[in-house]
Amino acid sequence: MAVVKPFVFQVVGYQNRGKTTFIKKVIEKLRKVKVEVAVLKHHGHGGKPDIANLKDSHNHFQAGAVASLVEGDGTMELLGNLNAGASITELIQLLGLFHPDVILIEGYKQEDFPKVILIKEESDLILLETLLNVKAAIAWPECLERTMNHATVPVFPLDADLFFEWFLERILEWHNARSIVLRKMDEGDQ
Repeated sequence: MAVVKPFVFQVVGYQNRGKTTFIKKVIEKLRKVKVEVAVLKHHGHGGKPDIANLKDSHNHFQAGAVASLVEGDGTMELLGNLNAGASITELIQLLGLFHPDVILIEGYKQEDFPKVILIKEESDLILLETLLNVKAAIAWPECLERTMNHATVPVFPLDADLFFEWFLERILEWHNARSIVLRKMDEGDQ
């Protein structure tokens, strides 16, 4: 699948709701259908992310380099220090350099990208009312029925393939709509 501009979609929820595990499963399923995925994760624990490995690139970064990049056999690791921080738009543009079909964003709850919310406890239901651009919810078994009664968006069980099928349809709809717009733009240039 070759998409000119990536489809951006958020996976949000409170801490320890299974966002990382859920995203990993979605990535694996998308890879099986040849959809390239990049992920932007918000470090929501406060402070800078831990840099556990003290290899050369980490040493360079910790010594004060504004950025340190290591590449080997087509794999790249980048550490960067942005004085004022980067906007989410700039981070998405950076991931765009890898030409993904989809960019999944873990966290950044208050951003206005289309999103799915992971619901584990009844207290999580407030997110359905307070967050912008919610397109679906994923509910843990103990909260599935309550979420379905509360939500105005599609609700999927945590370990079901139903979300993936729904999500793949959203990607294809977006891709088809984008293709139509690009074709009309090309026709207008002639």
